[in-house]
Amino acid sequence: MRIFGFTEYGGPEVAGFLDVPDPRPEGDGVLIDVDATTVNPGDIKVRSGQRQESFPVRFPMAMGREAVGTIRELGPDAPTDLEVGQRVFGSAAPGIGTFAEQTVLTGTSATPLPEELSAGTAASIPAAFGTAHDALNQLSLRPGQPLLVIGAGGGVGSSALSLAKAAGLTVWGVGSAGKHDVITRMGAEHVESGPGWTDRVRRLGTPVAILDLVGGDVLREGAELLSDEVPAGSAAGSAGEGAGDVGRQVRILSAADPGLAKELGGSGIVRHRTREVYARIAQLLAASAAPTWVSARYRFADAAQAVADVEAGHAAGKIIIRI
Repeated sequence: MRIFGFTEYGGPEVAGFLDVPDPRPEGDGVLIDVDATTVNPGDIKVRSGQRQESFPVRFPMAMGREAVGTIRELGPDAPTDLEVGQRVFGSAAPGIGTFAEQTVLTGTSATPLPEELSAGTAASIPAAFGTAHDALNQLSLRPGQPLLVIGAGGGVGSSALSLAKAAGLTVWGVGSAGKHDVITRMGAEHVESGPGWTDRVRRLGTPVAILDLVGGDVLREGAELLSDEVPAGSAAGSAGEGAGDVGRQVRILSAADPGLAKELGGSGIVRHRTREVYARIAQLLAASAAPTWVSARYRFADAAQAVADVEAGHAAGKIIIRI
C-alpha cells in the first residue's frame, strides 16, 4: 500500500511517499481503509524525533495519529460489536500512522461513525477535540468562569474554544491577527498575540485557568495573569490522575510544554483515548452543539503541503487529508 511517511527522524526532507506491505490487525486492532485523516503538530514532533522516548515508531512509518474509514479486518481481540464494512473513526495503534491507504486503529478507540457526522469532522476528534475535551474535564471549571487559551487558533485550540463555549465558560483565545476569524467564530474573545498581549488580557479580567498550546516564555507570561486565589465556588484543578500532588489545585494545563507547566504549579493533559469519550464528542458535534473549523482539505497526493502548512504555523483550525 501507499503511505506518506518517513524512514528516519528529521525535517521535511525525510518524509515522502513510500510503498509498504499492507498492515494486519493484531490483538484488539481494527484495520480500516482510510477515508480521511488530519495533520497535527504532534505528527511533526514524531517525525523529527522529539518524542522518541514516549512514542513508538516502526520504520518505515506513516505520519498521522487519527483517521476515519471502513473496517476491512478485525484483530482476534477486537470489540465484538464491530464488523467488517462498518465505518469507524479513532486513534492509530502504536507504531503505525494514518497518512496511508490503510491503517490500524486501537480497538479501545474505534468508534462507530454517526451518520450525521462528516468524515473530516470525525477524523478531527481523537487528537484535537479529544485533547480539548480531556483538558476541560481536568480543569473542571464552572459555567461563566473565564478560561484563557494560549495558541487558540490551531486544531486543539479551536476545538477547546468550541467545547468551552458549549460548556458555558467565558473564553479568551490568544492568537495571531490571522487567527481572528477562527477564534471569534468559535465563540471566544480574541486576544492578539505578540508584544503587550498580557496587558490586553488584563483589560478583559483575570482568568481562572489557562490551557496552553504554545509553551516557553509565552506560558511563563501567561501564568502571571492568574490570581493568587481560586474564585469562590471554583472547581478548577481538582487534582486527579496525572494532575499533580493530591490536594493541590492545578489551573495551568499545557499540551506544548508540560514540564514547564508542572514547574509553574500545573501539569500536562491526561489523555483518555477511549470509545466512550470519542462517542460523547461525536454526539455533541453531530448535534451542532459545538462548531468546528476546517481551514483546508487536501488530496492524499498533496500530503506534503498539508504538513508544511501546519509546520509553518499558518493553519487555522484543522487540516484534513482525504485518502
